[in-house]
Amino acid sequence: MEGNSKQAIDIDFLSSIVDGDKNFEQELFDIFIDNAKRNIQKMTEANLASDNNSWYMASHAFKGASASIGAFDLANILERAQKNPEENSVKKSELLEMINAEFQLVLQSMNEINAQK
Repeated sequence: MEGNSKQAIDIDFLSSIVDGDKNFEQELFDIFIDNAKRNIQKMTEANLASDNNSWYMASHAFKGASASIGAFDLANILERAQKNPEENSVKKSELLEMINAEFQLVLQSMNEINAQK
């Protein structure tokens, strides 16, 4: 399974950003994780409050952060969330489940990348 499992982070893209600097890479990961948790919380609260603007803002910020570390699958899901701020709460809940699942895969990839140091 390990050989054909798709990485949640584009390693080549990430490498081009950090240029072998493992401290910078870890700093990026730490900032990303903090922001991701904050944005997931904001999106959850926005969905509960039917606050479409907050939903849009949080999904937009999270999308950019995801793309900046090479988490392109997560960024694609977030782009769907961003483009549909008027969706009903059921659809938004489904998107949040997808976002959370993909975020867990990104965290797993980060752990695997860190294990290779």
